[in-house]
Amino acid sequence: MKTKIRHITHRLLVYLCLVTLPSTLYASSDSEGAMFRQVKIVAERLASLHVPRSGHSTFYINGELTVIGGHTSGFIPTPTAEYYKDGEWHLMQMVYAHDGGLTVPLKSGKVLIAGGFEKHLGIGQTFVVEKYDPADHSFTGFGCLDKKRVSASGIELDSSQVYIAGNWYHDDAIERFDGVETFSFFKNVTEERTLPHLLRIAPNDILILGGSGIHGEPLHSGIVDRLHGDTLHVPLLETWRPLQFDFGHHCDNSFIGNAEKGIFAYLIPVQNGDGQVAIAHVEGTSFSLLPTACPIPTKSQWGDIRYYTPVVVDRQAKRGYMMGIDKDCRQYILAIDYNKRIDKGVPLTLYYTDPMPDVCSLPVLTPDGDLVMVGGVNFQTNNNYSPSGSAYLFHVGTTSVAASSQQPWWLWVLLAVLAVLAVIAVVLFVVMRKRRQQKVMPPPINPNEILIQRICLLMENQRLFLNSELKVSDVAAALNTNQRNISGCVKSMRDCSFAQFVNNYRIDYAKQLLRTRPDIKLTEVYLKSGFANETSFFRTFKAITGQTPKEWMTSTDSLKGVECLPNREEGAY
Repeated sequence: MKTKIRHITHRLLVYLCLVTLPSTLYASSDSEGAMFRQVKIVAERLASLHVPRSGHSTFYINGELTVIGGHTSGFIPTPTAEYYKDGEWHLMQMVYAHDGGLTVPLKSGKVLIAGGFEKHLGIGQTFVVEKYDPADHSFTGFGCLDKKRVSASGIELDSSQVYIAGNWYHDDAIERFDGVETFSFFKNVTEERTLPHLLRIAPNDILILGGSGIHGEPLHSGIVDRLHGDTLHVPLLETWRPLQFDFGHHCDNSFIGNAEKGIFAYLIPVQNGDGQVAIAHVEGTSFSLLPTACPIPTKSQWGDIRYYTPVVVDRQAKRGYMMGIDKDCRQYILAIDYNKRIDKGVPLTLYYTDPMPDVCSLPVLTPDGDLVMVGGVNFQTNNNYSPSGSAYLFHVGTTSVAASSQQPWWLWVLLAVLAVLAVIAVVLFVVMRKRRQQKVMPPPINPNEILIQRICLLMENQRLFLNSELKVSDVAAALNTNQRNISGCVKSMRDCSFAQFVNNYRIDYAKQLLRTRPDIKLTEVYLKSGFANETSFFRTFKAITGQTPKEWMTSTDSLKGVECLPNREEGAY
């Protein structure tokens, strides 16, 4: 009878959590401790564009909201641009049409514009290049890309040189613009990508990564190209693939670091095979998941939410924004307060609108900290032949959200009833607990036993040990704890340092390679096993096994199974 009551009480508590969770979506409290809230907003409609367009670029330059290129009605590339001033749009004529082209705001105050579809209907690629000068709203054609491109990305480094990568249905490679007029081949890429992320990791070095190949195929390899240096392998990106986008983006819009202090960090949206979305925190060559107070919502009370933009960062407010949409064309804006770390991670706010089928494009941060969206695919027609000319302003920044929804009366009644039920459930639980006749309490659980299990699962499932630059801080960040807890736990439970603990995994993996591939070269073994150099590999192998790799291969030990790692095929790693 007691067991039955306990089961009923437990189920009631679970039911209350599930029922009350949707009600938290409506919470509009601004308290510092709020983990997640959902707020309805009403977008302010601005004047419509002269030329409806999609596949264009949008940005603020010289204090003016500006759109460049794209295609207009009939899926026809348009050689026009527009800037917003005094409440209206002003039309400009470009030298070339750039539908799906790249734009790079330059330190000179001008904008580099290059590439795009060659023909109507999104066919082919072009070499064409021009510059936009916002001072006199003029366009000047010059030069020629080294490789014809569409759906590419570009970034200017401290050297004033611009590096470009990415393509669509055409070969990819890295090329360099010298800042004057010449474009030249720089380096091949290990993996071809469309609309890749170009992330600075030093004043004159970048990483190149992406979620889809040049034919739109998903990428799960974890391969990251580097401008200067060897290709990286990031195990996290095998499980969490960067989101695929339909719009060209400026990666510096996702920057959260401090270049003057040498901190180069970004927020990149990623998604796993189950459809769960998360935010990857990339700092230098270190990749980890940003801990959030709750999982990023992929469903609302109306259905699934599909996120379709990179994270746009307001560095002054320490806040990032990512756009989503549902089947009814409600726009969602996920706000990530990345600098506010509460116990369970950074808090999230999900803003949402009524259905808005006439706009879907890359959002741009305004000087006031709000977001603006201009043009894009018109979901009333749901194709590229009738793009939108609408423009909307979303008040999510420094201006208070005046249009937040008021709580309906029935919600308060529901919350009151649920609160009463929760009190009853807790009372029943406490009473039954006091009536227990068990005199012997189970021994307390050592927290380190749980933590070491989590550490081992993280190592074995995500193979972090294959990263030669793995640090204890990476594991601590992944498990939402601190470095001291990780080091102390490993020392207490495994009687070794963190470095020795990781090297045990690496040597076990190296043994598996040597056993399954007797003809493999030792250089390949240490690189694949996560060692930074050959000397470290030989020294560690000898210290752990008492033998050199060649001695171990000729001994009976090579016929034994690997104890620390799951028995998987090499390709699974």
